[in-house]
Amino acid sequence: MEVKSDVTIKFSGSLPTATPAENKKVAIELTDQNGIVFTAQVNAKNFSFGWN
Repeated sequence: MEVKSDVTIKFSGSLPTATPAENKKVAIELTDQNGIVFTAQVNAKNFSFGWN
């Protein structure tokens, strides 16, 4: 079973760096306020910072 979810993330400070990943995705590393690092893989075509 595949689970999909839409998530909105708000950034404070510098924007994360996206690195190429498999299957036309990009990987971004996010660190929360407790210092825990999360890696998210998102579709490259959907990855933007709201710029048009």
